[in-house]
Amino acid sequence: MCKVAMTLHLTPRLATMRKLCILSAMHRNSSRLALLIALLVYGALPFAAPPVFSKSNIAIDRAPSLQAVSAILMEAETGKVLFESHPDEPIAPASLTKLMTLHIALEQIAQGRLDPEQVIRPVRQAWARNMPYGSSLMFLGPNQQLTIEQLLKGLVVASGNDAAYALAYQIAGSVPAFAQMMNDEAARFGYRVMHFVEPSGISAQNRVTAREYADFCRHFIALHPDALRDLLSLREFTYPQPVNLINGNHEHSITQQNRNVLLWKYAGADGLKTGYIDESGYNMAVTAERDGMRLIAVVLGVRDGTHESGSRLRAQETEQLLDYGFAKFTKLTLGYPKPAPVVVWKGRKQHIEIAPDQEPVLVLPKEEVTDLKGVVEQKREVVAPVQKGDTLGAVVYTVNGKEVGRFPLRATEGVAEGGFFRKTFDSIQLFFRGLLGTE
Repeated sequence: MCKVAMTLHLTPRLATMRKLCILSAMHRNSSRLALLIALLVYGALPFAAPPVFSKSNIAIDRAPSLQAVSAILMEAETGKVLFESHPDEPIAPASLTKLMTLHIALEQIAQGRLDPEQVIRPVRQAWARNMPYGSSLMFLGPNQQLTIEQLLKGLVVASGNDAAYALAYQIAGSVPAFAQMMNDEAARFGYRVMHFVEPSGISAQNRVTAREYADFCRHFIALHPDALRDLLSLREFTYPQPVNLINGNHEHSITQQNRNVLLWKYAGADGLKTGYIDESGYNMAVTAERDGMRLIAVVLGVRDGTHESGSRLRAQETEQLLDYGFAKFTKLTLGYPKPAPVVVWKGRKQHIEIAPDQEPVLVLPKEEVTDLKGVVEQKREVVAPVQKGDTLGAVVYTVNGKEVGRFPLRATEGVAEGGFFRKTFDSIQLFFRGLLGTE
């Protein structure tokens, strides 16, 4: 493995946040010959618009102190954890459960198995009057009809347990069958604790951890980016409307507001979900984006004297996490020089190109940016056969000698073994190189 010259470049997105000066320094050790690049940040511009409502009562240069039983702060694209407090404690998610219910419904829509414009009549098991005591409701009932799209809005804005049950029956035919679909999805994502027995969150037997739930939020946002705009950031929902009433039904419309108060009060917030049951306390998961960096904050198990104060405290603690993340960290999209072609011995081609799977992205404390250095490490030569995707090097970033990021460099194509003459000729060259001790 050799190290080759490297320069770090930032995309225009970061240029809008910082004024950058890129300086290169040649390492004097000619036997290794590497260029180490330092990024120096001068005169930082304001990193993000301030929140609309009251400022947090914490110093943003240190991590917040929370009353929540469990909490985590995660950057959405990379999954980097920026703060955690007992993040692996199993807790009943309450209505945070509905995000998995929504995910399954959206997957069904994407697969053509569910039509958002389809008009249905809610089954008796999903009527509001038949929901467990303490349920939040969108107020489904007899002599009503509504679209699947309305049902999804009632699920996330009104946090309707009746909406969750209606979706379960529509998609799977029963609550146990739908819960199995939820658990299959959790297993597919690799979660060990996340488990559901029903789709609404009313049951204390549902289980999540802050770490797994935040990671699930990452996947949800990546899979369903439009859901933030079309569903999870909606501030209010009115149901039933006249079009929903049939057979002489004259119910009055009810307008409910989204319980995620940060949608009104925190700049950049556009989802996700809140929840409460007695067994867990007050839970909240919020995502917000500023200057190209999206954060996910999850707090579980907040308890306070009244429903009003508990709801307020979970919002404050979630806000504190987001404030801390946006103030303390920055997201860097880094460039790199084109790696040298790799020599292929005994192959049908003599050279192959290598490249990373994606543009290198790092999330770092802002004070570490000036100490960021990087180098490209790569193999100079390989022997065929080579498979497309074989790892032949890496782009490696360090801060004060500590590795903070490694992005594999992979073969962009495969190379099969060459014919008899190619293999014989290359074998002779390699034999004499070995005798002479040359590379």
